[in-house]
Amino acid sequence: MPNGKSIWPTVVLAVTIFVYAAYAVMAYYTFTHIPPIPSEVVTPNGTVLFTEEDVIKGKYYFQKYGLMDYGSVLGMGGYFGIDFTSYTLRILEDAAAHSLGFDAVPQNNATAMAAIRAALLPDPDGGKVVVSDVFAQGFYNAVSYYEKMLGPDSAEYRLKPDLITNATIVKDLTAYFTWTALIALENYTNGFPYTPGILTSTNNVFYASWGMVISILLIVMPMAAYVLMKFLDYWRDPRAPIQLPPPNEAQRMTLWAFALFGIALGVQGLLGGYTMHLYTEPTLYGVNLLSILPFNVSRALHYNLAILWIALTWAAFSLFALPYFGLNVSKRQVVAVLALGVFVALGDLFGIWLSYLGYIPSPWWFIVGSQGRDVIDQGTLWLLLLTAALGYLSYLWYKASKTAPDALKPFAKILAIAIAGTAAGTFIGALPIVAPWPDFQVDEYFRWMTIHAYVEGFWPPIVVTVVVVLLLIAGLVPQRLALAVVGLDATSEIITGMIGTAHHYYFNGLPTFWMYVGSIVSVLEAVPLGFMIIYAIVLWRRGEVRTEFQKTLVTYALVAGVGGGLGVVLFGAAFINAPIFNYYLHDAQSTMAHAHLAFPLAYGVPSILMWVVAFYLSGKFTDRELKYMRWAAVIIGVGFYLQALLTLEPLAVLQLQQELAKGYWFIKTLVTPSGAPGFWQEPIVDEVIWLRMIGDLVAAAGFAIVIFGMLAKLLKR
Repeated sequence: MPNGKSIWPTVVLAVTIFVYAAYAVMAYYTFTHIPPIPSEVVTPNGTVLFTEEDVIKGKYYFQKYGLMDYGSVLGMGGYFGIDFTSYTLRILEDAAAHSLGFDAVPQNNATAMAAIRAALLPDPDGGKVVVSDVFAQGFYNAVSYYEKMLGPDSAEYRLKPDLITNATIVKDLTAYFTWTALIALENYTNGFPYTPGILTSTNNVFYASWGMVISILLIVMPMAAYVLMKFLDYWRDPRAPIQLPPPNEAQRMTLWAFALFGIALGVQGLLGGYTMHLYTEPTLYGVNLLSILPFNVSRALHYNLAILWIALTWAAFSLFALPYFGLNVSKRQVVAVLALGVFVALGDLFGIWLSYLGYIPSPWWFIVGSQGRDVIDQGTLWLLLLTAALGYLSYLWYKASKTAPDALKPFAKILAIAIAGTAAGTFIGALPIVAPWPDFQVDEYFRWMTIHAYVEGFWPPIVVTVVVVLLLIAGLVPQRLALAVVGLDATSEIITGMIGTAHHYYFNGLPTFWMYVGSIVSVLEAVPLGFMIIYAIVLWRRGEVRTEFQKTLVTYALVAGVGGGLGVVLFGAAFINAPIFNYYLHDAQSTMAHAHLAFPLAYGVPSILMWVVAFYLSGKFTDRELKYMRWAAVIIGVGFYLQALLTLEPLAVLQLQQELAKGYWFIKTLVTPSGAPGFWQEPIVDEVIWLRMIGDLVAAAGFAIVIFGMLAKLLKR
């Protein structure tokens, strides 16, 4: 590779442009084939239940009050609160059952269920939709129920006390929920949500699942064979460690930032424990915090802190590493970038907090508070500032690609492209800038683009590049293999991760062709992940790992590659990506298990490795202390797997059992419409939730080793 030239950066840039262009082109077809919002929903005698404007306002309020961080519509949103689509369907079912003389929905009576379904099916009439008087009664019942649930009873549901007391707002919210139920009844959602006797999966769910199986046989296995051949070919190349000089004063300034991010990690963990505690009771051991920290606030702050400390770690480590790529960074630049990052982070967090508690008026809640969209709920101002910061960081890495030693130039270019791709995804998340999208499906189309630009599109190339470069510097991998790993991973992750976004479009009303695209393309993500798992294991087994620094790098690579990779492939693609499984597991605790294994291990552990490397190269950590840092990584991995295996997956099994028996509506309930105890109040569910404390404490011990280790070194004179 003379003069640091390689084709891989060009390939990575090409696929980046391709995936964004593909989504732009497909937007027209997608948005012209989504469920319409009727101008009016009326009864046979012409009584208007709600209008198109009511539905749009209901979506607006759903985001304004942070209800997507509590529950969900069409399975999109939080994992604890009810799914308002299926719950509204249940209320409509109850009304129809009572009109037929039944005390409850007679699921075992096929004739009665057919009559209930017939009573609920809408009749499109031009731009209007006509519904039966029974349906109308169910709508009025739903309005009454949500008035109590979101008003005087809201604290019982772990929301802010008296969250919504305006009857007009509740009616608009109910119109929005009912519209999502209507499009499900009109077969826009491939039979989701599962409602025995009313809705069940369509043939597309079955056929698309077979498409996944065929793609594994025809595409995945040949790709894996090719990767293995290249792996064996490049593995024999010579390797040699690269000696790095001690960091300068500007580089060492980042150590304080890493310690701050460690504290943020600790706060994030406490918020996660508190959020899960709310599954069991509305108080924290007798202390009621719901007026300042209801469920939707604590959940949003929990995952936003995770996103922020990881992203800021990468920014700070870039400032630490750029001088080794021949680009000097001044102390002023370090302070400016980190100050902007912390400012954006604090604005983001306090914006969410104040917005969900109702202290930011319209329209500013959307701009400086929280957009109220699950995961992408940061105010648009903070997303735009983050876009600018990422753009500047990408520019610095592009400059470094000109000044770096030849062996490192391609890696700097790939980092510049991956960070720029993340910036583009962040900007898409800020749209439409001043107010929510009026249409749910348009919102979901762009929201998932941003999420996948992070976790499945451009974040993997960032992490893999950094880890592989560290292995290259430590003399553990040959240069050709390192570049092949980074280039192949970036290319395949961006294509499959971005286009595979479509596996989130299965059941939300977007065109059905996205189900086939999502199921087939997303399964291809297993190729680079499987390769990284195998590579990490072989690297460890070869016996060439001798120094404490090398052992530390390989240990973290194993925990991230194997632990995080299995979290993505086994607990993600295998369990919940196949449409036939996703139909029943959509928004269940199996998704939580996937998230709690993939995100903290695949992204959190490599980020912590960056802290450890910076402290080691700065002379703050010795070889002896690296041993403790290795144990910390292993303990963290064990802790998260205990969370998944003791609590999250068992909860998913219990939810599946109850869903098959009663329907999707039941699996996220505290109370049923009739007032009976819901899923979260079942004794066995409560016991399984408490088991999560074991995994939480184990993971916390691993984090504490690193965090207190950093603080002790910085505070020691």
